[in-house]
Formats: sequence, structure tokens, C-alpha cells
Amino acid sequence: MNKMLKPIIAGKRMKCIPGKIIKLVLLIFVFSILNFNAHSRVITVNSGDDLNSVLNNTVLGDTVWVKPGIYSKIYLKGKKFTKKHPLVIKASDSGEVIIKGDTVSSGSSLEILECSYVALEGFTLTNSMWGIYVKNSDHIILKSNHIFYTGQEGCHVGRSSKYVDVIGNEIHNTGLFNPKWAEGVYIGSGSYSGRNTFPDNCEYIWIEDNHIYETGKAEGINVKGECFHVTVKNNTIHDIHPGTSEQYNQAAITVEGTGSSIRHKYRVNEKRDVWVENNTIKNVSGGYSDWNNGIMFFGTGVYILNNTISACKNRGIYGNNYENPGLENFVFGNQISDCGRLSDIHTELKVNTGKPGKNPHAPQSWYGGER
Repeated sequence: MNKMLKPIIAGKRMKCIPGKIIKLVLLIFVFSILNFNAHSRVITVNSGDDLNSVLNNTVLGDTVWVKPGIYSKIYLKGKKFTKKHPLVIKASDSGEVIIKGDTVSSGSSLEILECSYVALEGFTLTNSMWGIYVKNSDHIILKSNHIFYTGQEGCHVGRSSKYVDVIGNEIHNTGLFNPKWAEGVYIGSGSYSGRNTFPDNCEYIWIEDNHIYETGKAEGINVKGECFHVTVKNNTIHDIHPGTSEQYNQAAITVEGTGSSIRHKYRVNEKRDVWVENNTIKNVSGGYSDWNNGIMFFGTGVYILNNTISACKNRGIYGNNYENPGLENFVFGNQISDCGRLSDIHTELKVNTGKPGKNPHAPQSWYGGER
């Protein structure tokens, strides 16, 4: 070879890598792939199998396919997966896969506690106090499930969970045991006692494309005051009957105030950054007093944008001044019709009626079943 053509790096000739080293590197690479494949599996669960046991014995990267049938409640605790190697739990599309709790007066059909990177898709969850309860977990995706016949909430995300997506689910006929606590999707906590300690700061929650209706005497979606960076988008919510003489549920979608944060001096001056956009809300009636509203918000840093609201007995949009922290809110582009009042926003709330710009948040993308 012409000396002028020999490769040079940093002024020096490139040294040839010995063949033994190349072979060693290749062997390590192949071994790592084989080692991972040996531990990640595609598991098929048939009717009659113990689904709870199977899920609690999964390892990094497992995919669990569940065949049609009725399965007992699931308690998934301490399962830590990763973005590259999540746990995917998917129902077969050849028939209904039902996860059935014991009774509407206690327990969950599915409880996810202290877990990371878990996706659940295509299941029916029923006959329990909570259809799905996510506690102190992160990177959870709940997609295209059917939740109904619950004692309280359909889907509750709490205990400071982070990065939870609730997408494309149908949730209805909740609150058969406690209709005043029957929210379709409930984020955070309204009170603190026992194991549920302050603050329940759920963050980066994405709620999209859900169909929610007949949620007892509660809201369709309720976001509590210690929650941050929540998006409620493109949901269809109808036939909501909020409120009782002892429970202040006041709308189809409520973004709560920060009373507990004010009392605890917790992030009081930080915008909650909750985006309520492009939802369709219809027929909010039959609730308590004058609480049959489409959307209710407080002065916590909320974006109420481009929603279509109709047939609400009292107000289309209600801006409540109770324990107002004085943060800026945006109300823009909403289409409201056939309501007692189109909007009723307290004059002391700080409201900007201009366009706020684009929502900076997005759903998670690590799950292959995601769009």
C-alpha cells in the first residue's frame, strides 16, 4: 500500500486491532443479546391460570398476552421495569378479558403500587371499589380499557405517582357503593389521613380520548390541588350528575383549588399547569343545587382551551374564587351552548382570554402500542 494512503489519526498511523480482541468484543455483544433474550419472554395466560401470580413473577422486558376469560383481582407491587424493557400486559383481541374484583365495597380490580414502566391495554375491570388504583408509581400507561360497575372511582391515580397516561378508556356506572366519590378519573387526593400523607403531588399525568359517563354523584374527571403538569384532552364526557348535600362535586371536569397547599405552605406560588383542552362535555344535570357545570376551575394556573360544552343546567364554565392563590389562568376558544349561563368567572380570578401558546407536554412514547 502506498504510504500516503495509510489511515492517520491525530497525526499517528492507525494501529490494527488484533483479531483476538475483535472476536472477544463480538462474543461479549452476542452474549449480552442472548442473555437479555433468555430473560425477556412472551407469556400467554389462559382462562383458569393465576394471572396475578404470573404478573408478579415477570422480569425485564416481558410481554403478557391474556386470553379471554374472567380473572381474579390483581395486586402488582414493587415491579420496577425500564423504558427499554417494560412490562406489557395486553388482552387478547379474540374475546373479552375481565379482571373482576371481590365486591364493590372494597379493594381494586387492579392495584399498581410502587411500579415503573407498566402498560395495560384492552381489559375489562369491574366489581370492585376502584377499577384501577395507581399508587406511588411512575411511567404507567392505561390504554383502551373498559371500567364499570365500581363502588367509587373508576380510575384513581394517587400517592404522588408520576408520568401516568390514561388514554382511550371507557369508564361508566361508577359509585355503586359511594356515589359521592365516583369520579371516572381521579388524580391526587382531596384529604389526608393514615397512609395517605401530604402532599399527594401527582405530576405529568396525561388523560386523553376517554369516554366517561354516569359517574354517580361525582365529576367525570377531577384533578386535585397538589397535582402539577396534568393534561385533560379530547375526552368525551356526558350524563354527569355532580354533588350531594355533603360533597362539593360541581362539574363534569373540576380542577381543584389549593386549600391544602395554602395551609401547608406548599408550592403556593407555583402554577399547577393543568391543561383542559378540546374536550366535549354534554348533559350535566340532575346533580345537587347549582353545581351542574361543565368545567370548574380555581385560580391555580389552569388552561381552559377549545372545549365544546353544551346542555349544562347551571354554567358552562365556572371560575371559583375559593382560596384563590392568585395565579394566572387562560380561558380561550371554548364553544358553549344551551347552558343556564355560558360562563361565570369570579372577578378576582386572574384570567387571560388570549391564546397561551402550545401545551408543552405530550403522552409517553416508550410503549409500542402507543400511537
